[in-house]
Amino acid sequence: MVSTVPTSKGAAETPSRAQALFRGLITAVVLTYFAGLALLTWADYNRATTRAEIELEHFAELYERAVDATLSVANVRMRGLIDELATALLDNPDRFEAQYGDVMAAAVNSIEQVDSLGLIGADGVVLWATAKPLMGRYLGDRAYFQAAIGLGVDEYTVGVPIKSRATGRRFTPIAWPLIGIDGRVRGVLASSLGEDYYAQLLAADGLEPDMHVEVVTAKGERAFVAGQASRDPDTPVFRARKAIPALDLYVDVTRSKAAVMRSYWQRTLVFGGLATILFLTVINAAIRARRQSTQLAQALRNSERDRERIRAAQSGFDAIFENVGDGIIVYNGNNTLYRSNRRARALMGVSSDIEAVDQLRKLVPPFAEMDEDAAVHRIHIRNAAHENMAVQCRVMKMHLQGDCISYNVLQDISAEERLAAARTAFVMSVNHELSTPLRSLAGSLEILHERFGDTIPKSAGELLTMATRNAERLLVLVNDIQTLQAIDQQQLSIQFERVAVSDLLSEAIATNSGYGANRDVRLKMRTAPDAPQDAYIRVDPVRMQQILSNLISNAIKYTPRGGTVKIGADVDQEKVTFYVCDAGPGIPRSAHDRMFKRFADPVHSRDTQAYGTGLGLAITEELVTRQGGDISFETQSVEDGSENPGTTFFVRFARDDTGPLQKASG
Repeated sequence: MVSTVPTSKGAAETPSRAQALFRGLITAVVLTYFAGLALLTWADYNRATTRAEIELEHFAELYERAVDATLSVANVRMRGLIDELATALLDNPDRFEAQYGDVMAAAVNSIEQVDSLGLIGADGVVLWATAKPLMGRYLGDRAYFQAAIGLGVDEYTVGVPIKSRATGRRFTPIAWPLIGIDGRVRGVLASSLGEDYYAQLLAADGLEPDMHVEVVTAKGERAFVAGQASRDPDTPVFRARKAIPALDLYVDVTRSKAAVMRSYWQRTLVFGGLATILFLTVINAAIRARRQSTQLAQALRNSERDRERIRAAQSGFDAIFENVGDGIIVYNGNNTLYRSNRRARALMGVSSDIEAVDQLRKLVPPFAEMDEDAAVHRIHIRNAAHENMAVQCRVMKMHLQGDCISYNVLQDISAEERLAAARTAFVMSVNHELSTPLRSLAGSLEILHERFGDTIPKSAGELLTMATRNAERLLVLVNDIQTLQAIDQQQLSIQFERVAVSDLLSEAIATNSGYGANRDVRLKMRTAPDAPQDAYIRVDPVRMQQILSNLISNAIKYTPRGGTVKIGADVDQEKVTFYVCDAGPGIPRSAHDRMFKRFADPVHSRDTQAYGTGLGLAITEELVTRQGGDISFETQSVEDGSENPGTTFFVRFARDDTGPLQKASG
């Protein structure tokens, strides 16, 4: 970088010196030329300038008269059109078009001074226009409209010149008030003096090739420009200005002194022009060459940086690929790609990529039979210690840079399978070792309480009640674990039958009434007055009673003593919605997302939370889903500030009103 600085500086200084020499030479030639011809051309110079000023004044005056005369003619013709429209109905644009459309179009064609015409109502909305896109537009905020509204008969107003965004052409708005028979202004007839109007007048007066004519306002807004392009304000010119009172505009005519003195300046301008073109060509070529060399050097530096980034990214990818926790093996179908990481080689018990690929090919489907959807295969591999390992291989076939490859992810699931086997053994042990003794214990405690509850001491009775409750809790836990085990191992038996909704509700009430009575909670079945008498669903009656019992027992637990749990079903044309409604403390908003999770954290504090395994709702959701239904709840919680707390669970199933009826039974 340091060595390039002097080179750049020298390259910048050389054009500067050459430019200074060139400018000095041109200046010397021009000064010499003017000094030699100054005395010989002075008299002719004065004569030419005086003549040019007189000609410009005369031209400006002729042009002003032509504009005034033609505008007077246009005003007379427009007054005739205004008189014809004095009694026209302006409330309906379509009717106006039918009655006066041809008259308006004929006026545009016959009045040469205007190139467009529009009728604006007193409310500022365009009723008719030669330019159809203007129909219906609001133009009441335009300055010429506001000015025309306040004019009287035989008066008109001229607006500030405007440049069209669509065509780039300039035009000068002109507007006449449309006054009715009653003397009130009914609207505004708007038109414009386009550049063609000024150009025609200018052609009639005759325009010298070197003249520059502008029609402008007092503030400098241009209505028309003709002749040579706008010159720099510092350029010496001959100027004449004449007011056009009828339009409140000025005609500004200029001629360049260089153009007037063309013969005087011709050789100097030719020489200076050629020299300037030559100089700019050389400078432009030098600038382009310098820019290209700079861009090339920068591109080379960027390319080198990109290569460094690619090498760094490749190194990082290789390190991550090699040390990732899962085994990865990649290969293609034409035996040109062999790639594996350290974990994959360790799982396969080999030391090279080729050996790892060869071993895996024997354990997964052939390459040609793979599809692009991910497939999971369970394979067994004998490790270095001659132990069989269970490996899960996720195979994906994908396209990469025009090649089709097999991407394989290997995970050692031996520990997971041992854990699953241990869990299954544990559940079976619970089933055999705990269920029978617990049922016997609970039954013995219940018999003891029924036969001798009145004779045993109070303290012993309390211990007996506590033991009975805990035995029941253990039985519920064992049953819930067994149900979850059956669900997880796809061993849950569901026998679908067509069952009456009323039978399901009646049996659920009968089954859980005793539990409610023990807790001084009444069960009440609600039926909608307009509900059908016979509604049926296709479910497993036993599992359905398990669902309703879980929801009803939960509702009884949280309902205060002396309260009521409402059970019922709403029936429509397609669905049956069971509901269980309690008057408990409700479910706080913070616990909504974990209500159906297994072993979920307690929703309430110990003072409020009823005992349970944390599995009831999870099992209920599984049973509902596997029978094609869905479950949800609505709640208002004391913790969220509700004055009427409580929770309602909803279970929905599709109706099935066809087929033989099966009575619900336990």
